Amino acid sequence: MSSTATVIAIAIEMLCGVAGALAVGWWWPRLGLAKITTALIGMVGGFALTFVAAQFPGIGYLVGHVENAADSTMRGVGGLTPAVLIGAGVSGLLGGGILMAVLGLIRSRLNG
Repeated sequence: MSSTATVIAIAIEMLCGVAGALAVGWWWPRLGLAKITTALIGMVGGFALTFVAAQFPGIGYLVGHVENAADSTMRGVGGLTPAVLIGAGVSGLLGGGILMAVLGLIRSRLNG
């Protein structure tokens, strides 16, 4: 994947992560985090889950093997196919939502 394609894939992961975290915060208001905190959590969660998903052989081709971008560029394979864009978006959405739910539950447990 070229550097531009990698940046686009990472941006999609993070934006979808923000959307997932904001959706969890909207559906589950008891988690009660500020919007900016929720957005940052979503960005981290979206990127993290996509990075982890790329490590699995059966799933890695759906998220574009972001960690192997230099290798893909050298070999001339990869790129932004619809499967990569959808895979990065879905994994970002799930990652943001999952991390938001986990951190919100931890926070609510600590606050009582």
